[in-house]
Amino acid sequence: MAEFSGPFDGSAISTELDWSRMARRWGLDGVHAFQASDSTLKVVASGAATVIVPAGSAFVNGFYYNNDSNKTLSVPVNSGGTARVDLVVLRASMSANKVTAEYKTGGTTAPTLTQDEAGVWEIPLAQCTVASGASVVTAANTVDQRYLTGRPVLPSIPGTSRPSIKNQLLAEEGKLYLGDGAGWRWIATQGTDDATYTPVWNAGSTTINWGSGSTNIGRYQAVGKRVDVTIQLMPTGNPPAYTDPIQVTLPPGLPCTTAHRSLFTWTFTSANGEGGAAGFGFTFPTTDGTNKIARLRYPTSTGNSVNDTPNALNLLTNQPFNIRTDDVLTIDGSYWLA
Repeated sequence: MAEFSGPFDGSAISTELDWSRMARRWGLDGVHAFQASDSTLKVVASGAATVIVPAGSAFVNGFYYNNDSNKTLSVPVNSGGTARVDLVVLRASMSANKVTAEYKTGGTTAPTLTQDEAGVWEIPLAQCTVASGASVVTAANTVDQRYLTGRPVLPSIPGTSRPSIKNQLLAEEGKLYLGDGAGWRWIATQGTDDATYTPVWNAGSTTINWGSGSTNIGRYQAVGKRVDVTIQLMPTGNPPAYTDPIQVTLPPGLPCTTAHRSLFTWTFTSANGEGGAAGFGFTFPTTDGTNKIARLRYPTSTGNSVNDTPNALNLLTNQPFNIRTDDVLTIDGSYWLA
Protein backbone atom coordinates (compact mmCIF):
# COMPACT_ATOMS: atom_id res chain seq x y z
CA MET A 1 0.00 0.00 0.00
CA ALA A 2 1.48 3.34 -1.03
CA GLU A 3 1.24 6.51 1.03
CA PHE A 4 0.60 9.91 -0.48
CA SER A 5 0.63 13.39 1.01
CA GLY A 6 0.68 16.79 -0.58
CA PRO A 7 0.88 19.18 -2.12
CA PHE A 8 4.60 19.59 -1.40
CA ASP A 9 7.43 20.65 -3.69
CA GLY A 10 8.32 17.01 -4.14
CA SER A 11 4.79 15.61 -4.24
CA ALA A 12 2.52 17.84 -6.25
CA ILE A 13 -1.16 17.17 -6.86
CA SER A 14 -0.55 15.59 -10.24
CA THR A 15 -3.81 13.74 -10.94
CA GLU A 16 -7.49 14.65 -11.00
CA LEU A 17 -8.18 11.88 -8.51
CA ASP A 18 -5.65 13.30 -6.03
CA TRP A 19 -7.31 16.68 -6.35
CA SER A 20 -10.82 15.22 -5.99
CA ARG A 21 -9.92 13.30 -2.84
CA MET A 22 -8.39 16.40 -1.28
CA ALA A 23 -10.92 19.00 -2.41
CA ARG A 24 -14.04 17.03 -1.49
CA ARG A 25 -12.98 17.47 2.16
CA TRP A 26 -13.36 21.23 1.75
CA GLY A 27 -17.00 21.13 0.80
CA LEU A 28 -19.75 18.54 0.47
CA ASP A 29 -21.38 17.72 -2.85
CA GLY A 30 -24.24 20.07 -3.55
CA VAL A 31 -25.66 23.26 -4.98
CA HIS A 32 -24.47 26.49 -3.38
CA ALA A 33 -27.76 27.69 -1.89
CA PHE A 34 -29.10 28.32 1.61
CA GLN A 35 -32.76 27.34 1.26
CA ALA A 36 -35.09 25.33 -0.95
CA SER A 37 -36.70 28.46 -2.40
CA ASP A 38 -33.39 29.64 -3.91
CA SER A 39 -33.53 29.37 -7.72
CA THR A 40 -29.86 28.33 -7.93
CA LEU A 41 -29.70 25.39 -10.38
CA LYS A 42 -33.35 24.64 -9.55
CA VAL A 43 -34.70 22.82 -12.60
CA VAL A 44 -37.74 24.39 -14.28
CA ALA A 45 -40.12 22.56 -16.61
CA SER A 46 -40.57 24.52 -19.84
CA GLY A 47 -43.93 22.96 -20.75
CA ALA A 48 -42.26 21.67 -23.91
CA ALA A 49 -39.78 18.92 -24.73
CA THR A 50 -37.11 20.63 -22.63
CA VAL A 51 -36.22 21.53 -19.08
CA ILE A 52 -34.20 24.55 -17.98
CA VAL A 53 -31.31 24.57 -15.50
CA PRO A 54 -30.93 28.16 -14.18
CA ALA A 55 -27.67 29.84 -13.28
CA GLY A 56 -25.76 28.77 -10.20
CA SER A 57 -22.75 26.95 -8.83
CA ALA A 58 -22.04 23.67 -7.06
CA PHE A 59 -19.42 21.20 -5.84
CA VAL A 60 -19.39 17.75 -7.45
CA ASN A 61 -16.89 15.21 -6.14
CA GLY A 62 -14.40 17.93 -5.25
CA PHE A 63 -14.79 19.85 -8.52
CA TYR A 64 -16.31 23.30 -8.89
CA TYR A 65 -19.18 23.91 -11.31
CA ASN A 66 -20.60 27.26 -12.38
CA ASN A 67 -23.37 28.03 -14.85
CA ASP A 68 -23.83 31.76 -15.53
CA SER A 69 -26.99 31.53 -17.63
CA ASN A 70 -29.97 29.24 -18.27
CA LYS A 71 -29.06 25.89 -19.79
CA THR A 72 -31.73 24.06 -21.80
CA LEU A 73 -31.77 20.26 -21.82
CA SER A 74 -33.79 18.17 -24.28
CA VAL A 75 -36.26 15.57 -22.99
CA PRO A 76 -36.25 12.35 -25.07
CA VAL A 77 -39.62 10.98 -26.14
CA ASN A 78 -41.01 8.30 -23.87
CA SER A 79 -41.74 5.49 -26.31
CA GLY A 80 -42.65 3.02 -23.58
CA GLY A 81 -46.10 2.01 -22.43
CA THR A 82 -45.87 3.51 -18.96
CA ALA A 83 -44.70 6.76 -17.40
CA ARG A 84 -40.92 7.18 -17.32
CA VAL A 85 -39.04 8.59 -14.32
CA ASP A 86 -35.91 10.57 -15.27
CA LEU A 87 -33.29 12.66 -13.49
CA VAL A 88 -31.52 15.90 -14.18
CA VAL A 89 -28.00 15.56 -12.78
CA LEU A 90 -24.71 17.34 -12.45
CA ARG A 91 -22.09 14.98 -13.86
CA ALA A 92 -18.37 15.23 -13.11
CA SER A 93 -16.35 13.22 -15.63
CA MET A 94 -12.65 12.49 -15.16
CA SER A 95 -12.28 11.45 -18.81
CA ALA A 96 -14.12 14.50 -20.16
CA ASN A 97 -12.39 16.82 -17.68
CA LYS A 98 -15.53 18.76 -16.88
CA VAL A 99 -18.76 19.01 -14.88
CA THR A 100 -21.97 19.39 -16.87
CA ALA A 101 -25.73 19.41 -16.32
CA GLU A 102 -27.28 16.39 -18.04
CA TYR A 103 -30.70 14.82 -18.60
CA LYS A 104 -30.67 11.12 -17.65
CA THR A 105 -33.53 8.83 -18.63
CA GLY A 106 -34.82 6.08 -16.39
CA GLY A 107 -37.71 3.64 -16.42
CA THR A 108 -40.57 2.90 -14.08
CA THR A 109 -38.20 4.12 -11.37
CA ALA A 110 -35.54 6.81 -11.46
CA PRO A 111 -32.13 5.83 -12.87
CA THR A 112 -29.32 5.03 -10.46
CA LEU A 113 -26.76 7.77 -9.90
CA THR A 114 -23.31 6.87 -11.19
CA GLN A 115 -20.76 7.55 -8.45
CA ASP A 116 -17.29 6.29 -9.33
CA GLU A 117 -14.71 8.52 -7.68
CA ALA A 118 -12.15 7.81 -10.41
CA GLY A 119 -14.60 8.05 -13.31
CA VAL A 120 -18.05 9.62 -13.46
CA TRP A 121 -19.72 11.10 -10.38
CA GLU A 122 -23.32 12.36 -10.43
CA ILE A 123 -25.50 14.28 -8.00
CA PRO A 124 -29.23 14.94 -8.57
CA LEU A 125 -30.89 18.25 -9.39
CA ALA A 126 -34.45 17.14 -10.15
CA GLN A 127 -36.68 14.16 -10.87
CA CYS A 128 -38.92 14.45 -13.93
CA THR A 129 -41.80 12.16 -14.86
CA VAL A 130 -42.67 11.86 -18.56
CA ALA A 131 -45.99 10.38 -19.65
CA SER A 132 -46.12 7.49 -22.12
CA GLY A 133 -45.70 8.70 -25.69
CA ALA A 134 -44.75 12.21 -24.57
CA SER A 135 -41.61 14.30 -24.23
CA VAL A 136 -43.17 17.16 -22.28
CA VAL A 137 -42.31 17.66 -18.61
CA THR A 138 -44.79 19.72 -16.62
CA ALA A 139 -44.13 21.70 -13.44
CA ALA A 140 -46.34 19.26 -11.51
CA ASN A 141 -44.11 16.39 -12.65
CA THR A 142 -40.83 18.05 -11.70
CA VAL A 143 -39.54 17.38 -8.19
CA ASP A 144 -36.62 19.37 -6.77
CA GLN A 145 -33.93 16.93 -5.58
CA ARG A 146 -30.92 19.19 -5.21
CA TYR A 147 -28.35 18.51 -2.54
CA LEU A 148 -27.62 21.87 -0.93
CA THR A 149 -24.27 22.85 0.52
CA GLY A 150 -23.10 26.05 2.15
CA ARG A 151 -20.40 27.69 4.17
CA PRO A 152 -19.12 26.38 7.49
CA VAL A 153 -20.08 28.10 10.75
CA LEU A 154 -19.01 31.75 10.60
CA PRO A 155 -17.09 33.30 13.51
CA SER A 156 -18.18 36.75 14.63
CA ILE A 157 -17.02 39.63 16.80
CA PRO A 158 -19.71 40.87 19.22
CA GLY A 159 -21.38 44.02 17.95
CA THR A 160 -19.92 43.72 14.46
CA SER A 161 -21.60 40.64 12.99
CA ARG A 162 -22.26 40.69 9.28
CA PRO A 163 -25.79 40.99 7.85
CA SER A 164 -27.93 37.93 8.44
CA ILE A 165 -27.78 35.15 5.85
CA LYS A 166 -30.75 32.79 5.59
CA ASN A 167 -29.99 29.39 7.21
CA GLN A 168 -26.35 30.30 7.90
CA LEU A 169 -24.84 29.37 11.27
CA LEU A 170 -22.79 31.95 13.15
CA ALA A 171 -20.74 31.45 16.33
CA GLU A 172 -20.03 34.34 18.70
CA GLU A 173 -18.49 34.17 22.18
CA GLY A 174 -19.65 30.59 22.79
CA LYS A 175 -23.14 31.18 21.39
CA LEU A 176 -24.58 29.72 18.19
CA TYR A 177 -26.98 31.68 16.01
CA LEU A 178 -29.01 30.89 12.88
CA GLY A 179 -29.64 33.55 10.27
CA ASP A 180 -33.20 34.14 9.08
CA GLY A 181 -32.30 36.81 6.54
CA ALA A 182 -33.40 39.63 8.86
CA GLY A 183 -31.31 38.93 11.95
CA TRP A 184 -29.28 36.34 13.84
CA ARG A 185 -31.47 34.15 16.05
CA TRP A 186 -29.92 32.47 19.10
CA ILE A 187 -30.23 28.67 19.10
CA ALA A 188 -27.62 27.40 21.60
CA THR A 189 -24.94 28.35 24.10
CA GLN A 190 -21.90 26.36 25.14
CA GLY A 191 -22.09 24.74 28.56
CA THR A 192 -20.83 21.90 30.72
CA ASP A 193 -21.33 18.37 29.46
CA ASP A 194 -23.01 15.68 31.55
CA ALA A 195 -20.90 15.28 34.70
CA THR A 196 -21.10 14.05 38.29
CA TYR A 197 -19.97 15.38 41.66
CA THR A 198 -20.17 14.41 45.33
CA PRO A 199 -22.64 16.67 47.13
CA VAL A 200 -21.76 17.96 50.59
CA TRP A 201 -24.63 17.96 53.10
CA ASN A 202 -24.84 20.17 56.14
CA ALA A 203 -27.13 21.32 58.94
CA GLY A 204 -26.08 24.80 59.93
CA SER A 205 -22.30 24.74 60.34
CA THR A 206 -22.20 20.95 60.83
CA THR A 207 -21.41 18.56 57.98
CA ILE A 208 -23.84 15.66 57.90
CA ASN A 209 -22.27 12.20 57.80
CA TRP A 210 -24.67 9.76 56.16
CA GLY A 211 -22.45 6.75 56.79
CA SER A 212 -19.47 5.11 55.13
CA GLY A 213 -20.24 3.78 51.66
CA SER A 214 -23.51 5.68 51.32
CA THR A 215 -24.78 6.44 47.83
CA ASN A 216 -24.36 10.18 47.44
CA ILE A 217 -24.15 11.38 43.88
CA GLY A 218 -25.02 14.54 41.99
CA ARG A 219 -25.41 14.64 38.24
CA TYR A 220 -25.56 17.86 36.27
CA GLN A 221 -25.37 19.54 32.90
CA ALA A 222 -25.06 23.25 32.16
CA VAL A 223 -26.27 24.96 28.99
CA GLY A 224 -25.60 28.66 28.89
CA LYS A 225 -26.88 30.15 32.16
CA ARG A 226 -29.12 27.18 33.00
CA VAL A 227 -28.01 24.16 35.06
CA ASP A 228 -29.95 20.90 35.42
CA VAL A 229 -29.07 18.86 38.49
CA THR A 230 -30.24 15.62 40.12
CA ILE A 231 -29.00 14.46 43.54
CA GLN A 232 -29.62 11.04 45.04
CA LEU A 233 -28.84 9.99 48.60
CA MET A 234 -29.08 6.49 50.15
CA PRO A 235 -27.57 6.55 53.67
CA THR A 236 -25.75 3.65 55.29
CA GLY A 237 -25.93 5.24 58.73
CA ASN A 238 -28.10 7.35 60.99
CA PRO A 239 -26.85 10.91 61.61
CA PRO A 240 -27.81 12.81 64.77
CA ALA A 241 -31.02 14.77 65.09
CA TYR A 242 -29.90 18.23 63.99
CA THR A 243 -32.24 21.17 64.56
CA ASP A 244 -30.98 23.15 61.58
CA PRO A 245 -32.47 22.48 58.10
CA ILE A 246 -30.78 20.06 55.71
CA GLN A 247 -28.72 21.78 53.02
CA VAL A 248 -26.75 20.35 50.09
CA THR A 249 -24.18 21.82 47.70
CA LEU A 250 -24.76 22.60 44.05
CA PRO A 251 -22.24 21.48 41.39
CA PRO A 252 -18.79 22.99 42.02
CA GLY A 253 -17.93 26.17 40.15
CA LEU A 254 -21.56 26.78 39.11
CA PRO A 255 -23.03 29.17 41.71
CA CYS A 256 -26.66 30.20 41.59
CA THR A 257 -27.77 33.74 40.86
CA THR A 258 -28.48 36.13 43.72
CA ALA A 259 -31.32 37.73 41.77
CA HIS A 260 -33.93 35.19 42.89
CA ARG A 261 -34.47 31.79 44.44
CA SER A 262 -34.39 28.75 42.14
CA LEU A 263 -36.84 25.91 42.80
CA PHE A 264 -36.36 22.12 43.01
CA THR A 265 -38.53 19.13 43.82
CA TRP A 266 -37.59 16.35 46.24
CA THR A 267 -38.99 12.92 47.01
CA PHE A 268 -38.33 10.66 49.98
CA THR A 269 -38.99 6.96 50.42
CA SER A 270 -38.40 5.27 53.75
CA ALA A 271 -37.05 1.72 53.93
CA ASN A 272 -37.72 1.76 57.66
CA GLY A 273 -41.50 1.85 57.83
CA GLU A 274 -41.94 5.64 57.84
CA GLY A 275 -43.66 6.03 54.47
CA GLY A 276 -42.67 8.71 52.02
CA ALA A 277 -43.24 12.28 50.96
CA ALA A 278 -42.56 14.88 48.31
CA GLY A 279 -41.78 18.54 48.66
CA PHE A 280 -39.91 21.47 47.18
CA GLY A 281 -36.50 23.00 47.68
CA PHE A 282 -34.92 26.31 46.85
CA THR A 283 -31.72 28.27 46.91
CA PHE A 284 -31.47 31.03 49.49
CA PRO A 285 -28.59 33.09 48.05
CA THR A 286 -29.05 36.22 50.18
CA THR A 287 -28.87 34.21 53.42
CA ASP A 288 -26.99 30.97 52.82
CA GLY A 289 -24.75 31.75 49.84
CA THR A 290 -24.84 30.77 46.19
CA ASN A 291 -23.39 27.26 46.26
CA LYS A 292 -26.16 25.22 47.87
CA ILE A 293 -29.79 24.23 48.00
CA ALA A 294 -30.55 25.90 51.31
CA ARG A 295 -34.02 24.60 52.15
CA LEU A 296 -35.98 21.40 51.55
CA ARG A 297 -39.57 21.96 52.64
CA TYR A 298 -42.82 20.01 52.80
CA PRO A 299 -46.36 21.39 52.94
CA THR A 300 -48.43 21.25 56.12
CA SER A 301 -51.12 23.20 57.94
CA THR A 302 -52.48 23.80 61.44
CA GLY A 303 -55.47 21.52 60.75
CA ASN A 304 -57.74 20.06 58.11
CA SER A 305 -60.22 22.88 57.66
CA VAL A 306 -60.19 25.34 54.79
CA ASN A 307 -59.91 28.01 57.44
CA ASP A 308 -56.68 26.60 58.83
CA THR A 309 -53.43 28.35 57.97
CA PRO A 310 -51.27 26.56 55.39
CA ASN A 311 -47.54 26.34 56.03
CA ALA A 312 -44.33 24.62 54.95
CA LEU A 313 -41.71 23.15 57.27
CA ASN A 314 -38.01 22.44 56.77
CA LEU A 315 -36.86 18.86 56.28
CA LEU A 316 -34.52 17.86 59.11
CA THR A 317 -32.42 14.75 59.66
CA ASN A 318 -35.03 13.47 62.13
CA GLN A 319 -38.21 15.31 61.23
CA PRO A 320 -40.70 14.41 59.87
CA PHE A 321 -38.62 11.26 59.20
CA ASN A 322 -35.64 9.74 60.90
CA ILE A 323 -33.52 9.56 57.76
CA ARG A 324 -31.24 6.52 57.97
CA THR A 325 -29.91 3.37 56.32
CA ASP A 326 -31.47 2.41 52.96
CA ASP A 327 -33.84 5.38 52.84
CA VAL A 328 -33.84 7.23 49.50
CA LEU A 329 -33.86 11.01 49.08
CA THR A 330 -33.85 12.44 45.54
CA ILE A 331 -33.66 16.12 44.56
CA ASP A 332 -34.21 17.28 40.99
CA GLY A 333 -34.47 20.65 39.29
CA SER A 334 -32.80 23.52 37.50
CA TYR A 335 -31.32 26.83 38.49
CA TRP A 336 -29.89 29.96 36.93
CA LEU A 337 -26.20 30.76 37.17
CA ALA A 338 -24.82 33.93 38.70
